[in-house]
Amino acid sequence: MRIFKLLILFIFIFSTELVGQNIVHLCVGSQHNFAVPYNSGSSYNWTINNGVIADIISGNGSEQINIELKDIGVSQLIVEEVNSSGCIGYDSILIEVHPLPNPIITANSNTSFCEGDSVILSLVNDYEIYSWNPNLSSEPSITIYDSGDYSVNVIDSFGCENVSNIIQVVSQSILLVDFVVDGVCVHTPIKLINTSTASQGNIISSIWDLGDGFFMSGDSIYHTYHEKGNYEVSLTINTDIGCKSSQTKILSVLENPEANFIYNPIIPPSTLDSQIDFINTSVNAVSFWWDFGDLNVSSYYNPSHIYEDPGIYNVKLIVQDVNECIDSIIKPVLISYDFVLHIPKAFTPNNDGENDTFYPKGLRMNKYQSYLFQIYNKWGERIFETDNIDNKWDGARCPSEVYNWVLTIVDELGKVREQTGQVTLIR
Repeated sequence: MRIFKLLILFIFIFSTELVGQNIVHLCVGSQHNFAVPYNSGSSYNWTINNGVIADIISGNGSEQINIELKDIGVSQLIVEEVNSSGCIGYDSILIEVHPLPNPIITANSNTSFCEGDSVILSLVNDYEIYSWNPNLSSEPSITIYDSGDYSVNVIDSFGCENVSNIIQVVSQSILLVDFVVDGVCVHTPIKLINTSTASQGNIISSIWDLGDGFFMSGDSIYHTYHEKGNYEVSLTINTDIGCKSSQTKILSVLENPEANFIYNPIIPPSTLDSQIDFINTSVNAVSFWWDFGDLNVSSYYNPSHIYEDPGIYNVKLIVQDVNECIDSIIKPVLISYDFVLHIPKAFTPNNDGENDTFYPKGLRMNKYQSYLFQIYNKWGERIFETDNIDNKWDGARCPSEVYNWVLTIVDELGKVREQTGQVTLIR
């Protein structure tokens, strides 16, 4: 029997180049082609000495076969060729099957975080080649800011390739912190309105730093600044999924206008002449509102007002400037009471239309709280009495003589006034 030498060629799956070698390093779970040079008329028989590690899955009987690597270990691939002259040739090659790499990635912190934060993913083992998905970085660690499923592809020194575990990263909610301010005036409650929004989760706390040493919590708040100036106001928001963000704005608090006025006459007027002229002495004001204390109002700059009744009236002036800041002042105005009453000394009830009746005459008598008018004859007999200011004594059936009268009233201010006198009836 004649024997000749064969050369087994391993055909790499990633190249068309044929390379002859005595041992090859391959990866479990893969398939590979092996071949010898083709000779016309030759027959070929391939065998593997360890069927647990590898199997011939196609091509046996030809110059090229395909084998499947099922387990790790070392196996020998043998080929026998019989050519057309009956000569026999042999060759063999050792195949070492390596396990796939087992890359593991870990996170240095929580993989669910708020927008603006990050997490670092790191490859635990060291490999020849690695590539992160989906950002294709080739560094052993990467910093992740965005949501996604992250893994790494590795290739070891034997060319075996595998993908790592997958870590899901979730960048939580877009938290937009903002607020608006209603009011800018010193000594006046300013409303701060929270307009923040969270695309995920719910806002569970709103903390205000008001810039003057005061802190408050709440969705919308009121706060009074007692000095004008610029204040750095901050709002910090927390959500039920652990996100936190803040916003800072400069709040300019402005001085208020100064309300003031004087009035004439300064000496308290009376009901006989109760007109008051008000003179506006306010500073930095552009609009005005007067309350005269008797249900009458005015928006004039320098108004005048006539009071109908005596008393003390609290006059209020409210002023506003161009920034809608307001101020106010209240001053009392006294209207004194003039008690005016006249009772005739005689009357002539002769039906001539002149001086036919006897009665008290005065101002503002309809304002009296009570009224009693009595007339007596010379013997002390009461001959007339009334509690109605419109009732008058006509002297009917009474002779000409002198009569006594008594007037008792409670005026509009509640003062009891009693007067007596005599009247002469002349016929």
